[in-house]
Amino acid sequence: MSELNFKLIIALARTQNKLTARTENQIAIYGLNLSEFGVLEMLYNKGPQPVQQIAEKILVTSGTITYNIDKLQKKGYITRKQSENDKRIYHVSLTDSGIEIMKDVFPAHEKFIDHLFRGVDEEVKQALINNLKLFQQQIEF
Repeated sequence: MSELNFKLIIALARTQNKLTARTENQIAIYGLNLSEFGVLEMLYNKGPQPVQQIAEKILVTSGTITYNIDKLQKKGYITRKQSENDKRIYHVSLTDSGIEIMKDVFPAHEKFIDHLFRGVDEEVKQALINNLKLFQQQIEF
C-alpha cells in the first residue's frame, strides 16, 4: 500500500468519525439516536414505508431497524401496520407526535448541516461528491 493511499484511508475515516460524532450530538438534544433520526427523517420526507425499505435506505441491518422501530413506537412517534396482501411486510408511518417532533428536529438539523459546510465553496462540494462517487465505484466488489 502506498503512503498516499494509507493517508487517504485515514483522512476519510477521521472525517466520517467526526461527522458522525457531531451529528449524533446534535440529534441527541431531541432524545434520538442517529438511526432513530434516520427512520423519522425518511418517513417525514417520503411518507409511509415498508420496514425493509427503511433499513436499506438508512443503511442498517434488519435487527437494528426492528430495535429502532420498537423504540420509536414506544415513544409514540411511529405506527407499524402489517400489510393485508403480504403478512411478512410491515408499513411504518409517523404519528401526529412524530410529525410534531420532526417539525422541530428537521429544520434544526438542516441548519446544523448548513453550518458544518459554511466555509466550503459550492464547486468544492460538488467536486467532492463526484470524487467520492468515483471512489465508491472503484471499490465496489
